[in-house]
Amino acid sequence: EPDSAAGLADRDQIERGLRRLSEAQRTILVLHFYVGLTPTEAAAALQIPVGTAKSRLHYAIEALRAALAVDERTPVVRAQESRTA
Repeated sequence: EPDSAAGLADRDQIERGLRRLSEAQRTILVLHFYVGLTPTEAAAALQIPVGTAKSRLHYAIEALRAALAVDERTPVVRAQESRTA
């Protein structure tokens, strides 16, 4: 049985990362990964060109990765500061 605490921590981390994104980035990520739409279907739903949807998806994934990386590093920095204080 999966560890529910780890799953909850992962969801919290993703939620914090998503909050750091723009509305357009969150929207395309949700449509693609949670709703399951292809970039073409997401473009139709958002009434934007397919190329724009693909571009937004690409940059949204990169921004989410960066936000999650910052989130992972932050507790380490705080822990190191508390040891030196």
